[in-house]
Amino acid sequence: MTDKLGMQAGGGGGDDPGSIMALLERVAGIMDTVQTTQQRMEERQLELENTVKTIQADVTKLTSDHAATSSTVDRLLEKTRKVSCHIKDVRVRVENQNLRVKKVEATQADLLAKNKFRVVIYQVRKDAAQCDERVFPGSL
Repeated sequence: MTDKLGMQAGGGGGDDPGSIMALLERVAGIMDTVQTTQQRMEERQLELENTVKTIQADVTKLTSDHAATSSTVDRLLEKTRKVSCHIKDVRVRVENQNLRVKKVEATQADLLAKNKFRVVIYQVRKDAAQCDERVFPGSL
């Protein structure tokens, strides 16, 4: 049986220069593989660090944009509240004015009704006076 390095198990003659060279070449190959893997891992680590830096920059920018947006939204909400308050005030004033207009219209309707009655009375008196003049000239 052979172990992992290709040497025979037991104490039988592993001192020969060919087997030592083969062993050294295997170790050198393993070292090259380890170094290549380590370089790839370092490159990947650098890529990850750059990606993390980019993400951190994006998060920082997002945070500042969010703060600006939040500030803008707060100002807009405050303006909306003020406008809403003004609209309520205007609505109350318009409703009060509407009530006053209705009262004026009702009063005007009453006055017109009374005035028509007066006009009718005046016309009746005038017609009666004209009739009297025809019947009795110069009596008025």
